[in-house]
Amino acid sequence: MRLVAVLGAVALAGCSGLKTYSNDAPKNLRVASQLEGARAMLHVHEVTGPCATRYEGTVKLDPPTVDVGVPAGRPSFLVVGFDTSSFLGGQRGTTVGTAFTPREGYRYELGVRYKDSLYDVALREIDRKGAAHELPRRGLGGC
Repeated sequence: MRLVAVLGAVALAGCSGLKTYSNDAPKNLRVASQLEGARAMLHVHEVTGPCATRYEGTVKLDPPTVDVGVPAGRPSFLVVGFDTSSFLGGQRGTTVGTAFTPREGYRYELGVRYKDSLYDVALREIDRKGAAHELPRRGLGGC
């Protein structure tokens, strides 16, 4: 239930203005976007407890590729927000979140796709030797 509250807070933040993510950590996450008919943003949260996060800021996914620094060794919750609008359909939003803890020396790729009202968000971890595997989408535990 708290996960719903976190995602709701992110959606409401869109109405009141968003804080730009500082992006000061070493760039270990490459976000590759393929968006047709939607805009997308990445909301970065620090996980502060079993069902609690602290919003750190938002990265607009306007260019097809964006490099982001997410602190290694610290649990984070990434939320991708999709916004669509059409003349007859009005404006709609959808969010997809996943928790993960980046490891030191590893790289990550977040694939973000939207086309024909279908979306996909996939996170991959790449080790020091270049071997990659997809990480399952995780919520905030028992929330």
